[in-house]
This record gives sequence, structure tokens and C-alpha cells, in this order.
Amino acid sequence: MLRRRTFLKASALSLGASTTMLNANTNFYDIKQIPHATHFGAFSASVNNKGYITELKAHESDKRPSVITKAIVDRTFSNTRVKYPYVRKSFLEGKNEPTLRGKEPFVRVSWEKAFELLERELKKHKPENIFNASYGGWGHVGLLHNCNAVAGRFFNTVLGGAIGTDGEYSNGAAGKVNTSICGDLEVYSLQTSYQVMLDNCEVYVMWGCDIFKNNQIDFKVANRENDEWLKKYAANKKMQFINIDPQYTDAAKITNAKWIKIKPNTDIALILGMCNYLYVSGKYNKEFIEKYTDGFNEFLPYLLGKSDGINKDVKWASKICGIDEKTIISLCDLFVSKRTFLAGNWANQRAQYGENADWAIITLACMIGQVGLAGGGFGFAMHYCSAGGAFSGALLPVGLAQGKNSIGINIPASRVSECILNPNKTINFKGKTFTYPQIKMFYVAGASVLGHHPNTNELIYALRTLDCVVVHEPWWTPMAKMADIVIPSTTTLERDDISFGGSYSQDWVYAMKKVVEPIGESKDDYDVFYELAKRFGQRELAKFSGGKTKQEWIKSFYEKSDCANEMDFDEFWQKGSMHFQAPKENYSFVRHADFRKDPVNNKLSTESGKIQIYSKKFANLNLPDFKGHIVWQEPVEYLGNKKLTQKFPFHMLSPHPRYRIHSQLDNTWIANLYKIDGREPMLINTNDAKKLGIKNKEIVEVYNDRGRILVGAILSDDILEGVISIQEGAWYEPENTNEDMPRCNSGHVNVLTSSRPSSQMAQATSVNSCLVAIKKIDNQVLKAVNRLPELIG
Repeated sequence: MLRRRTFLKASALSLGASTTMLNANTNFYDIKQIPHATHFGAFSASVNNKGYITELKAHESDKRPSVITKAIVDRTFSNTRVKYPYVRKSFLEGKNEPTLRGKEPFVRVSWEKAFELLERELKKHKPENIFNASYGGWGHVGLLHNCNAVAGRFFNTVLGGAIGTDGEYSNGAAGKVNTSICGDLEVYSLQTSYQVMLDNCEVYVMWGCDIFKNNQIDFKVANRENDEWLKKYAANKKMQFINIDPQYTDAAKITNAKWIKIKPNTDIALILGMCNYLYVSGKYNKEFIEKYTDGFNEFLPYLLGKSDGINKDVKWASKICGIDEKTIISLCDLFVSKRTFLAGNWANQRAQYGENADWAIITLACMIGQVGLAGGGFGFAMHYCSAGGAFSGALLPVGLAQGKNSIGINIPASRVSECILNPNKTINFKGKTFTYPQIKMFYVAGASVLGHHPNTNELIYALRTLDCVVVHEPWWTPMAKMADIVIPSTTTLERDDISFGGSYSQDWVYAMKKVVEPIGESKDDYDVFYELAKRFGQRELAKFSGGKTKQEWIKSFYEKSDCANEMDFDEFWQKGSMHFQAPKENYSFVRHADFRKDPVNNKLSTESGKIQIYSKKFANLNLPDFKGHIVWQEPVEYLGNKKLTQKFPFHMLSPHPRYRIHSQLDNTWIANLYKIDGREPMLINTNDAKKLGIKNKEIVEVYNDRGRILVGAILSDDILEGVISIQEGAWYEPENTNEDMPRCNSGHVNVLTSSRPSSQMAQATSVNSCLVAIKKIDNQVLKAVNRLPELIG
């Protein structure tokens, strides 16, 4: 476990300090230094004249190089690589038995045959029946080869579009309401600067927010600047840290935070109790409420129980959230007496009624009254991409444009299975009705839908009803093994590209030069789509390619940015990077300061121009599960459900992994740092484990009505009793594919999560509302975890 003292020491696994050779066949002569950049950080790859990577040297922008960056080399040369085009056996034979997806062998085919099949399927299916499932941008950090962008460009410029995705898994619930509450999504916004926080914040509340672990990677190129500031925070005796979380996180240990042990999914009740106390005691900031918010008087009748007969006082809240009344009151008194910052998270809104999660923290922050003050207020991105870094202000290269999708059908991100299984079903979505399209062809490049989508068994059942599934992948991921046609993609080290970092500071631009030649017959996704576009005609090809080569695209991105004013492209490409210095004033940035200074001339993009404690627009939707202000509604799956917990007594959390980006790197040596016999670890309270007779590192089964998984138990006092934690991202590995709901041998947590939507407002994922049970497996003989399907040829 990571402790404060351990963190403050130099890491023995530091990338920059290491001299480990990454390949034994090292030639110490004619070493080339090739610059590259990834979500895990920027580096220079040392490559000898035999093409072996001998070392990765961290770029100067990486403030605290991580061991996870080294795993990129292992991933590139992994035995799980898809080296050639493959087609599912019965599909190739023309039998097309969709129920055999994920069960039968794959046959190696030529590229010509693969393109012939792709062309046939794309021309056979109408665009309005093709789902472009190439979700998100985590597949590749580059601006040209971004999987989501290049796939979208192909479908939009060549086919006129395809079914797309509305919203996201990360912030699906908050993303549909926050803009109406405070005029901005907030979850992706630049945060108050680190220096301002260090100088002014007295109470830093990490509300389900691990500001260490999740800052190890970046949506663009990681710089891990946050780690330097976290050291300073930990050494600052004037800053007090509070961890409101069912787990005592890495960040809590580093900062020696006070742990407030809250039952999962009860934060809304806690906040309502705090708001009630602040109002009744008169300790809330009445001036701020009157000047900067709207709808407080409409919220009060519910808060005080006048509208429903339930007074949301501290006693009421304590019974729900499990925190004693004195602690709740002391927190309230502390927050209003000190400069207090509420660092919100993204996990709480990934729950049933998750639309209330951010809104509740915003409401509490308004009653405290420090929004817009240095070191105070609220934020929802302090755990993400070093969001407290100073913004350079530079105009950076912009990536490949996707063009217009004329189909105009976008399904909610978490509704994929439901949509496939229920074509033409009408649902409520964002205050309107939405009718599901009929998906017949499923096309995904660089996204492991089977990894990030909830209720894995339901999704597999849905995928086995489709006409055709196409997957572009460098590896035999669970999604690739569910395909009919598997296209071997290159990895980041096998492509030229350009990117920038970090996502918020935006102060470095990186040349991402190809480090090694493509493995096997793998191709860039861009080249695959280029060839497909050619088969649809020269006009379509011209629209897709823009008449440019790949290198010309990269150069054009560069020359349309401020980079061209600093050095020409050829010099940049030779040097490998460029730095923009942030203006001095940006190091003093305070979020919402302009609004606080002048709420009239800097009004928010909301109904009133102020922060909405109550929204008439939302109230008028008349939805049963989403109201005009925050409300407490009991989730179906939480520890307060006395009936269901008799069968499934544990609340399961599925946080982001420490040593992966979702499922990335699960097929590398780095898994040996934390896996137990090849299976995902399960954090369980020591007392709970003793009651079940479970020993540390024992393999156990976790189950509910949706499925079963095998995990390795890690006994700890750093998690609340009645709660377990299994990190998301383990590759799904069924023990017996002939079973309808086989047990997962690797511990893929989404086998257990629910596909129940957050509400009829956002229709977002609710994976963190999940109850499970645990049982010992005694003397069962277990199979070794196997990544590869049966391959022919």
C-alpha cells in the first residue's frame, strides 16, 4: 500500500532513473533516439541497429515517470498480438452462425479477402443499421490515428454516416445536467491552479476523489505534474485533508487525510443533511445564496420536509449514510469556518440517480459560500490529467475532422445492449422521446466495448443476434474474440503521429515518430479505411483522404497552430517536441472567480444566469426519477436495501485501475505486480474476510444474478465493512464458452455490474450501484487464464 513516506521518496521504479534493458539482444552501437508520446507519458526510445528497443528515456515534461510507461514495449511485442487478418470460421464458410461468436476458431485470410468481406458487408447494410462503436479517444493519443476520429471520418465521408453514440461512460449522468446547473460541464474544466490551492486552501475535501491514482495518465500526453504538487500539499501543515469515501485511497494515505467512512451511493443523503444543518443553524452563506444562485426557496420545502413530510436533518442522514451525527455536524462547522474546497469525483454519478451527484456537491458548496474564492468552492477534475496546471494559452494542433454524420441517430452510450435487443423501442432521454434504431452491423476500431460496457453476459447475448461484427484491434482482446472479421491494427509505436499534453496545461507538442516496424501484417487503421474508401469510388476516397498523405496531414495540423510561429515543421520533427510557457497570470487562475467578481457581466449560461439550486426546466420534464432539485431516492442496489442484501450482502465498487488505462496493459508483465494467479484482486475488509473464512490472496468467487467471476482476495482495513472493490478493466475470460453465463476466470468486473440506467434523464451507466455475494471455491481445479482464441493458419 502507498504511504506518505513511500510517496515522498524517489520511486525505485522511476522510468527516468532506470537503466534496465528492455531486450536481451542489445547492440550497444548505432543507437537511435526516437521521440514518441502516449497516454502514459512522452519519451525517447533507444533503438539499436537491429531494431530492438533497449530503453525508454522519459521526456523532460514527465514530472514523475511511471513504471507503467515501460509496459508499452511489452504490449507491442505481446503474444496476444493480432498479426494477420482473421475471420470467424463459420462466417468465412458462409454459414454465419451468430450464436457461435466467441466460441469457434478464427481462420487466417489474406488482406485481399479481408477487404472483400468488409466491402461486401458495408455495402450490404444500410448506414442507418450500422453502429460505429468506435467510442472515445483512449485508443490512441495521436491526432491523425485517433481511432474514434478516423473511423468517424470514414463513415461520415464515405457512407454519409452511421449510428453513433450520445454521451459517454465517464460522465454520462453529469454530462446531461451540469451545463444547465452552472453553465459548464465542470467535469472537464480547467481547475483552480495548484499554486493557488497550496497558498489558500485550508480544508481539501476529496469526495470519492483520488487525486493521485487517476492523475497517472492523461487523455492526451501525461505529464504527472500533479504528483509534484501533491508532495507539496502533503508537506503543507496548513492544509487539512478529508477523505469522504468507502475506501482509504492512495491520495488519502499520501496526505494523511481524515477518513469519513460513507456507505456507497448515500452521498446525496449526507449532503442533504449537511445543507439542512447549515440552514437551520443559520451558518450558511445567505449573501452568496441570494446573489449568486437561483431557486433556493423552491428547494427549501423539500429540504425541511414540508413537501414530503421527511425532514432531511442530520439524524435522518446519519441513518442512511452510516456517519454519526456529531461527525456530520463537525464537518459542516469546519467547512464554513475554513477556506474549503470540495473535490468531487466522477464515480458517484455512475450510479442510479447519478444526475444528482455533482448537483448535490454544487448545492453544498453554494451554501458554504466560497465558490470563486482562491482555494475554495468546488471542482470535478482535480483527479484528471493534472487539471490544476497553468494553461499555456497556445493554439495547438487540431486533429482529423470527422465530417458530418447525416444519419443523425445517436444512442445513449450505456444503452448498447438494450438498443440491439429492442429495436424500435421508445425511451425518455434528455426530456424527449427517443426510438432505438435497428442495429444489424457492429463496427468498432480501437475500443473494447466488451470491456467497458456493463452487464457483460447481456452484451454477449446481444452481440450474438447481429448480422456482422467487425473489430480493428492490435490484440486478441475480448471484443476481438467476439468478432466475425478481425483487422490487425498497428500500435502507437508503429505509427507516425503528433499530439500534445497535458490536456489542461497544453504546453507541450510532441512528434510521435514510428519506433518499430509493424508486427506481422498489421496496418494503420487509417490505411485500412483508405483502402475501403477506394473501393467505394474515387470521389469517396478524395473526401476521406482530403488529397493528403499521412505525413501531409500531420504537417497540416502543425502548420495551422501556433507551433508554426515558433519553428518550422521539419525542425520540430527533428527535435521531437516544442514547449509553450504559460503566462504568469495563469498560475494564479481561480475557477469561477470572474463570476463571483461580477455575476451580471459574467453571468452563467443557465436559466437565470446564476447557479441553479432549482431548475424549472428540469422540473417541467415531470420525470419520476429526476426532479427540479437534488432529491434522495433509494437505489435498487445499495446496502440500505434490506431484502436484497440478505441475498447479496456486499456493495461492489469498480474504480479505475492503478496500473492500467481501463483494459490497456492487462496483457503485459506489469499485471504481475498486482494480479493473484492471473486474476484481478478484490479488496475486502479484514473483518468481512474473517467472517467468510477467506485468507489473503485466496481465489474466491464473486457473484450475483448477472454472473460470476473469480478474483484474488486482498484483506485490508482500508475499505469499509460490507463493501468490496474490484478495479475495472480485466480482460473477460470465460471458463466455458458453451455455457449461457459462464464464470469469468480473470475477474472482469462488468460481468457483475448492472445495465440499469441512471434515470430517464441521462440514461447513463449505473455500474457503481451493484450488490454481490462472495463464496469460497474450496478445492475446485481452476484453469489457467488464457488470452488466445483457437487460430487456424
